[in-house]
Amino acid sequence: MTDYFFISSPLHFLIAANISIQSVRNESVLVIMARDGGIADRFRLAAEQHPDIFNRIIVLPIEANQGRRTRSPRFRAIKELFSVAGQARLFTGNDRRLDFQYAMHVATESGARPQGIYMDEGAVTYMGHKSMNRIAHRYIDPLFKRLFIGRWYQPAITTGASAWVDTLYAAFPEHVHPLLKKKPLVAIASEPFATPQFKALARDMLPDGEASAEALRGIKVVVTLPHEASYIHAPATYEAISGHLLAHFEPSQVAIKPHPRITDRDLLTRLFPGAILLEPTVGMEVLLALLDEDCLVAGDISSTLLTTKWLRPSLPVVALMVHAAPPELMTDLYTALEIPMVAPEALPEWLSVLRPVTKHR
Repeated sequence: MTDYFFISSPLHFLIAANISIQSVRNESVLVIMARDGGIADRFRLAAEQHPDIFNRIIVLPIEANQGRRTRSPRFRAIKELFSVAGQARLFTGNDRRLDFQYAMHVATESGARPQGIYMDEGAVTYMGHKSMNRIAHRYIDPLFKRLFIGRWYQPAITTGASAWVDTLYAAFPEHVHPLLKKKPLVAIASEPFATPQFKALARDMLPDGEASAEALRGIKVVVTLPHEASYIHAPATYEAISGHLLAHFEPSQVAIKPHPRITDRDLLTRLFPGAILLEPTVGMEVLLALLDEDCLVAGDISSTLLTTKWLRPSLPVVALMVHAAPPELMTDLYTALEIPMVAPEALPEWLSVLRPVTKHR
């Protein structure tokens, strides 16, 4: 049996590693379908250092846009690979991606009878696709795709729900969206995330390897931030959060994980004076594997906190209720997973209850 992992994000790269570590009897093939050459190289270089996790690495041709002609090199590569794939499982974090769907189509046409498996994508797995109730998303877009792409295209009302997916691997199977509960569910074990193999892979995903990993040691709290528009329009709230944290920890013990599309780093240094500013382009998923056992993670209600609860279940996590209340489904999920939702003004009380003040006086 050969396992093919279609990946384009750090989360799915690490989930693929987790599953591969557990499935030692299967050949493990990493299929990199990133749309950015730099990201593809980062995945490839890290994977090449761990042949015990990924036996083969395939980088699909990089394409700037999704027009039919520019997609042809990628489709030709997929057809060449999967027309002779044999018995295989195809994993993806997004079954709406045409790369995965076409690979399933080609493998099926070859008589291989592949198994399509969805890997947890974060919040969308539990909340459903943001456009799932729109007419265009449900009917018009699928119709045009089948007409102009091919009858092999299978619509997915929400990610993971397409006909190409046989089974779902999820962090919290009992909480997935109702549409996904119609398919077999498998819980992704968190234990492999703590193995030396996995930590070494995560370290090799960092820009400076061991130097970057060393910089994470000693950090007591990581604050993950949403897009900077959130704190540009509410600087006083984030200044208050910063004050609460710096009253409890030394500045060198506080790390800020900015949104990848940050443009104003100076604003963060003013809001969180003395705190460590982590590299925005490195996924939080990668950093989590390397944080100390006594580190806290705080942030807005997002997939990041769900990922933290999953990859590092022993780390305390708190959701900062900076803006309007989240959707009811998300609130219910956070409650079920015992992730506290705390208003900024209540943060000092939460910190004091969790642990005594560590800042030197």
